[in-house]
Amino acid sequence: MIAIAVSGGVDSMAIAYLFSNLIKTHRGIRIADNPTESAFAIIVDHKLRQDSSQEASRVSQELKKLGLKAVIKPLNWRGFVREGQDTGSLPNIESVARILRYRMLGLTCRYLSASSLFFGHHRDDQYETVLMRYMSGHPYRGFHGIREANAIPECYDLHGVYKSGLLDDQMQKHPFLSFKPPNREMRRLRWMMKDDSETDPWEKFRSCLGINDMSAHFPGHINREIDLRVPYLTPLNCEDGGIMIYRPLLQFDKDRLIATCEANNIKWFEDPTNADSTLTPRNAIRKMDRTTLSPELQKDAILDMSRKAKTRIRLEEAEARRWLMREAVILDFDPNVGTVLIELPSFDSTTTHRRRRLFAKARREARVLHQRLIAAVAIRKLIEFATPDVNVPPVANLENVVDKLFPQLAFNKAASPAKAFTIAGVVFDPNVEPASTKWFLSRAPYSSTKPLPERKLPGHLNHPISRLVNEAEGSTCRHHHWRSWKTAKLWDGRFWIRVSACVPARFHILPFMPQHAKPFRKALPPRQRVRLEQILKYYAPGKIRYSLPALYSVEAVRGKDASPTLTLLALPSLGIHVPGLERWVKYEARYRWVDASLLGLKRSGAQAPDLRCQQSWTRSRKLRRRRAAEHSAKKASGRHML
Repeated sequence: MIAIAVSGGVDSMAIAYLFSNLIKTHRGIRIADNPTESAFAIIVDHKLRQDSSQEASRVSQELKKLGLKAVIKPLNWRGFVREGQDTGSLPNIESVARILRYRMLGLTCRYLSASSLFFGHHRDDQYETVLMRYMSGHPYRGFHGIREANAIPECYDLHGVYKSGLLDDQMQKHPFLSFKPPNREMRRLRWMMKDDSETDPWEKFRSCLGINDMSAHFPGHINREIDLRVPYLTPLNCEDGGIMIYRPLLQFDKDRLIATCEANNIKWFEDPTNADSTLTPRNAIRKMDRTTLSPELQKDAILDMSRKAKTRIRLEEAEARRWLMREAVILDFDPNVGTVLIELPSFDSTTTHRRRRLFAKARREARVLHQRLIAAVAIRKLIEFATPDVNVPPVANLENVVDKLFPQLAFNKAASPAKAFTIAGVVFDPNVEPASTKWFLSRAPYSSTKPLPERKLPGHLNHPISRLVNEAEGSTCRHHHWRSWKTAKLWDGRFWIRVSACVPARFHILPFMPQHAKPFRKALPPRQRVRLEQILKYYAPGKIRYSLPALYSVEAVRGKDASPTLTLLALPSLGIHVPGLERWVKYEARYRWVDASLLGLKRSGAQAPDLRCQQSWTRSRKLRRRRAAEHSAKKASGRHML
């Protein structure tokens, strides 16, 4: 199923009409690789006008005439407007309405199990967006304008909406996507395993699965090399999925959409607030006389500039990605603690030529500027692996970071030792070696002036879960039943954590705090205590361990002024909890979405391991007989020559 955002304007009514005809004509058409049988129209009632609800009802009736299902979703302004205050008095009403609208659309799509959301933005909307950014003084990266496709914004903390929720679908009885190999491949695999005389490695069996083996394409499957010095820690799955927004009408003018609606007797509704040029900057640009604008501000010129900017940005992003993959910059990524180990090769900017070339200095300066830009784009991609922030710093704000990580590209060539620094909540810690310098990226320590990241799970204070955990194993009451999994919560912008319990206790997700570390260690058995120390020392050294998520129980204390107490029960990302907790509480942790295509690579020029040495010395009878026959034939030919 797909969803269409309908506001009642000519653009949304046009795309609704086009989709109604598409579904009627092509039943089961695949959209975003999913079969589509029906479409659902979502009408958002902004509640900013008195007659907005009546207009939403009329739009719903028109959509039903087209054969589309429609649902009306009003916005809730209680969190932004005080009692007795009018919504129109908000100074940032446009941005607030945007946040509420996208979150309502995301929640509705999640409820409808619709992974694709379509908007009716057209060519005039693109022109207005780029023109506003051009007049505001944005650089060329701001001329990208409205994207043809992107993940839904403003829903970063909603599980199953923004780049998450795909792996949960596989736990259902009938998942929407099935990764089971076809019967033909399964028969081939069984046939290979029948031969007991030949033992092939797992790589050979996995190659038989072909494209159905999705472990190399989904970040939920991150492999970790085995180190015998420390206990093995199963890497967390990384989230994927979510809702994608598509805008297929960006190449059409508004006049074209009006003609489509008029030719097919489609009724649309004009918002009277769009005629008020003093309400929003977009309305002011929409109502100004375009004939008085200079040629470089006309529609064709602005859109042509936007296309060139898109092409340039796309090429820069592709070049930075190729550089990261070719040089295998990411040596290790640990989703359990959110750390990254990178090794940055130097850009070759000091190439000398025997013969002096024309404009050599200008060429060298231009090359250095381009390399600095590519380095900044690459750094931005690396920061995304460990930052807790929603928005990564733009490329223009990474000039100082480029100077620190790539001294050969700095304008000031003064040599200075590599030092640790922090940006976007990520600490870059250098590890200087004779051959190169490696950087360890981790979450920055929490500031004492800001509150700690916290997620509260609803429950009652009168259920002391810590006492139940310490009871005997057979003390579980038969009247207790497991409740369904709570919706996963995003903690610290990095970890998705969900909890299920058989008692209505209250839980909080907070960082692993030092004052709770000692009681937690004492509650563990001796072997688990040693394992915890080894894991923290190897995977989360120093202060990194205190940025890990921890599950606490909140229990009431007798007394009027006594505040509830916190008891550390588990470290979800490490899979360690107090004994007996599994009888009362279940938890699950996953890391947020990351670009898995940059992981598990090897630097170009490095020799690949010889897989032949991994094969077993055992051979089948046919292979032995063939080799024996060849050997006897060689001997016979040698005797004949003599």
